This record gives sequence, C-alpha cells and structure tokens, in this order.
Amino acid sequence: MTEIRLDGEWFLKRIEAIEGELNAIRREAAMGAAPSSTVTGIDLDQIEWKLRGSEPADPDDPWAWAFAYDQDGAVLDETQALVKVLKRDGKALIDEYELTLSGKDKTLLSRKKLKNQGRGR
Repeated sequence: MTEIRLDGEWFLKRIEAIEGELNAIRREAAMGAAPSSTVTGIDLDQIEWKLRGSEPADPDDPWAWAFAYDQDGAVLDETQALVKVLKRDGKALIDEYELTLSGKDKTLLSRKKLKNQGRGR
C-alpha cells in the first residue's frame, strides 16, 4: 500500500486562500448585489424606453422597459451592444441606471434608476 503525505503548510495556505475568496463573496452579498459591469460607450437615449401600458418613458422615471429584439427575433441595432453585455454579465450599470434582460424569454430590457447616483459611472 502506498503512503500519501501532504505538506501541511501548503494545505493550510490553500484553505486560507479559499476562505479569503468566500469572505469576498460574503462581503458582496452583504452589500445586496452581485458584481455588475459598469459600461461606457452605450447610448441609452437611442433606445425607445416605455412604461407600463407602453407609454413613453422619461429619463427621470424610476423604471422602464424596452424591446431588445425586433418582431423577427433579430437584436435591434440600438440594443446590440447592451444585449451583448447583459448576456455576458447578467446586468450592467450605465449612467445612473441598472440594466437587465427581462421578460419570460429574456427579450426585453429593464432599466432601473439607482438610488445611489455614484454607482453608475
């Protein structure tokens, strides 16, 4: 039978590294949100934002939605860069908004105004 020996110091260092990562995750969770991408270069004003009932939304509205795709299922030109970021990261911070894909089939955009204005840029 072969005897396996572990280097105790190496093993403890690895455990400490894992604990450090877990603590970082706990800190993020305690702040109330998973990490988000802060994105620049996407012009949200080019997107046709709407309120419930499909009324046009104003930039000051606390929440709005928009179509990300056209009726044929193609990504709209004005939402293409944003959809790419949201598919990759789940959500994004742009200007004073948090953006996500929404709807049953994730074909809509949701725009939520952040309460803490400093997080968006």
